[in-house]
Amino acid sequence: MSPVVAADPDELCRRFLAPGMRVHIASTMSRPNALVLALARVFRGTGRFRISVNALHAGVHALTMAGVVEHAVIGFAGDTFPTSRPNRLYARLPEGDPFPVEEWSLLSLLQRLMAGATGAPFAVSTSLSGSDLPQGHRQLEALRHEAGEAVLVPALRPDVTLLHAQCADERGNLYLSGPVAEGWWGALAAEQGVLATVETVRADPPAGAACQIPAERVLGLAPCPYGAHPQGLTPLPDAGVEGYLDDYLFLEDLAQACADPALTDEWFERWVTGTGGHQGYLARLGETRLAGLHPDAPVTAAVPDVIARSAPPTDREHHLVLAARTIARTLRTRGYGTVLAGIGTAHLASWLAASLLREEGVHVQVVNELGMIDFLPRAGDTFLFSQRHVQGCRQHAGTWEVLGGLVAGGADRTLGVLSAAQIDQQGRINTSRTPGGGFLVGSGGANDVASHVETIVVTAASPRRCPETVGFVTSPGRNVSQVVTEFGCFERDKTCEPFRLATWAPPPGLVSTDAAGPAETVRDRTGWQVRISAPLRHEPPPTAGELALLRSIDPEGIYR
Repeated sequence: MSPVVAADPDELCRRFLAPGMRVHIASTMSRPNALVLALARVFRGTGRFRISVNALHAGVHALTMAGVVEHAVIGFAGDTFPTSRPNRLYARLPEGDPFPVEEWSLLSLLQRLMAGATGAPFAVSTSLSGSDLPQGHRQLEALRHEAGEAVLVPALRPDVTLLHAQCADERGNLYLSGPVAEGWWGALAAEQGVLATVETVRADPPAGAACQIPAERVLGLAPCPYGAHPQGLTPLPDAGVEGYLDDYLFLEDLAQACADPALTDEWFERWVTGTGGHQGYLARLGETRLAGLHPDAPVTAAVPDVIARSAPPTDREHHLVLAARTIARTLRTRGYGTVLAGIGTAHLASWLAASLLREEGVHVQVVNELGMIDFLPRAGDTFLFSQRHVQGCRQHAGTWEVLGGLVAGGADRTLGVLSAAQIDQQGRINTSRTPGGGFLVGSGGANDVASHVETIVVTAASPRRCPETVGFVTSPGRNVSQVVTEFGCFERDKTCEPFRLATWAPPPGLVSTDAAGPAETVRDRTGWQVRISAPLRHEPPPTAGELALLRSIDPEGIYR
């Protein structure tokens, strides 16, 4: 039977969804936000669902606001623009408020969907070992083999998967362009099928699609221009789909609204219940705003030359340059050809390192967890997953290819670079819990990176951020070889050893306010043992060239 073609996403939700269902929200580069808002609008106060999604962020916050989530399976909860940060809605998540959750890493959650899609009861994952993430996952079983440790993770089979595609043909086949992130696995795992919104319906199948979902798996679809907003859409030119950019202003407004309960209610009324549906939502956005999301919209103007040449580095810029030098030095000396950039200061430092190496004639490919392979940022846009960067990728792939193939399968070829809320002297990373037990953001792909490849962590130092022992282990420390702080780089030769300060380069702020030396700084700014390399390498301050390159990447000064 051909899929039902509905007038709008609200009709799809009313016709095919019922309270108590297991609903998966597909995590491609273009999330099904119009369907998510429809689910919140239709079932607010009348029903709850068991939700699975790799990230509770952006439009998915509406489900939390609406109170329609009974239980959630997640890899991340918070905000990602302009960088990863906690969201008030999830501060008490570890207590089961506003709903109980299962926490996974990005790759292990995808492996659960792949098991469901392929009819297997379990998948074997080499992530999670040595982490506190499996707490409460009763079905996990540890495996030990001469090749290393692994866990059996149970298959995930939702009833229905929500998905947004670039287009459908008249038979109901769905077509997505890359990078594909989760790809088709969440769609194929759904026992009943897929509910989809599409930018357009065309008579013939388009060429150039990176992923196709057969009509036999599609329950219903609705034409829905800008159905991924406020997130962006990658183009599919052969279907006449130009794509659009992430709406950064909208995402910032949403994050601010979530910080205040009164503003949260106002936001929900304005953008969910008060629109009457997707057409009202688009009308409220307005044609001018939507036109500003065209892929060719200009990037923020660069910093004037006089500022780029003359302004001294801030402490954070100093930190980023130190981190980029460490990354570049590691890539150069150890022969890695790929660097996996985690979100935050880690990805900006990775971009700067790759750019500095290119000036030396050395090419390394930068990749991210959603499937963007071999890219550098379009100057002026610091968002790791920006649609602007997609067109500069050498290859479009997905999470399975990156975290599965290049990371889990590329231990001697890929270097990981991560940010961390906390890291202890054994390299164990916490991005999941505050010291008081509240929720931070979760793992995302960090556990998958630290579980498999040599990893550099970029973090600002303080006794709170660098405790002797973290209270929650999101990512194991066995592969963390270096930790770059604002005053120098810590290194170790063996994973069982504590770190020692190997380079010393105090930032301007530290020099001007504190005359303490390396040992005193480690003692005062960390909870670690004071261990100093002999000899201690002294790093020079950032050069004018390094600063100019950094500021060309970040002209708005988001990371200043």
